[in-house]
Amino acid sequence: HMTQDELPGGFPLEGPRTCLQVLKGMVRVGGSPEMSNLEWRRTSRIPDGDRAVYEDEVICLSLQFLATVDQVNLPNLVGAELLCRRHQLIREAYRLSPSAPDYSASDWFMGWGRRRTGQTVQPTLAAYVAEQLKHEAYIAKESRKAREEKMLKAPRAPKGSPQGLSKGDTGAGSS
Repeated sequence: HMTQDELPGGFPLEGPRTCLQVLKGMVRVGGSPEMSNLEWRRTSRIPDGDRAVYEDEVICLSLQFLATVDQVNLPNLVGAELLCRRHQLIREAYRLSPSAPDYSASDWFMGWGRRRTGQTVQPTLAAYVAEQLKHEAYIAKESRKAREEKMLKAPRAPKGSPQGLSKGDTGAGSS
């Protein structure tokens, strides 16, 4: 038997393989993929009508039937890896905020490594851009802190007196 790693071109998705660990986790949490889905629904506080509930259920049932009825070696299938990655993406998107899931990292979770515009973004370029944005944000933050510090150190006029007048100056034009 040949594994995906031995095929010409290797494994076609970016990032680590996760299928085996996901399946083991499903068994550990619920006893099966189907039961894992039911446990997630029970504990996640996601409304029953949310489409993610049904999508995760379809993924879990597909994985369960592929393993038990079709009896295929799921960790060796690219399609099973995609199902497992989508399953993980849904769970992560809803983990912090069930009412406003965040799918912003979906391209990376799924292993495409590119944006939906169809253009390929090389990881080295993405890392460079991220570093430059971090650097700009740091500079902006330090500039803001310096302005705030300068404003705190500036002498303030006493309450009730017009600003810009020194003590004893009435502003009436006396000479």
